[in-house]
Amino acid sequence: MGLTFSAERKLEEIRERHGKEFGKVVQKLLALTFTELGYRLAEERAVQGVDIDVLCEKSGRKMSFEVKTCQGERVSIAEKDVEGLRTRHEVDGYEPYFAFLFRPHYIAEGWIIVPGDRIKRGEYSSLRLASWDVGALSERINEEFSRTVERTYKDLISCAPGGAQALLKRKYGI
Repeated sequence: MGLTFSAERKLEEIRERHGKEFGKVVQKLLALTFTELGYRLAEERAVQGVDIDVLCEKSGRKMSFEVKTCQGERVSIAEKDVEGLRTRHEVDGYEPYFAFLFRPHYIAEGWIIVPGDRIKRGEYSSLRLASWDVGALSERINEEFSRTVERTYKDLISCAPGGAQALLKRKYGI
């Protein structure tokens, strides 16, 4: 199950309002979603390196996510993305994952979470990636992400274009 219809519509409005900034805004909303699920955000990188590191203090589980937001049916994975996740795993013991959000599939798939060891450098279709999705984690993320979009929507739609990342940092600490 993907995102709710309401969250999908609101994401489209946020995309229209914030254009180039949209991918980073969605990444920050995903990081906020993890905090709502009870994870501690170890790191959210808007520029260099793996995008999101989270810790579950109760279980000790550590996960790293390379986030890809896609406007079409396909995504390209660079060697730096694969290598970044591999390094986080080998050096710091984080479980490596890719998190994909394909614009044409917000409702049907929502976030597609794929173990990092399944992905190599190259181009992938959304359907192939969906077949590798780790269902239980994706379901929890999609359910909470829809609520996160609903909760932050008014702030994101009312702030000036180009100001969404700063707003999320200032108001939500992400």
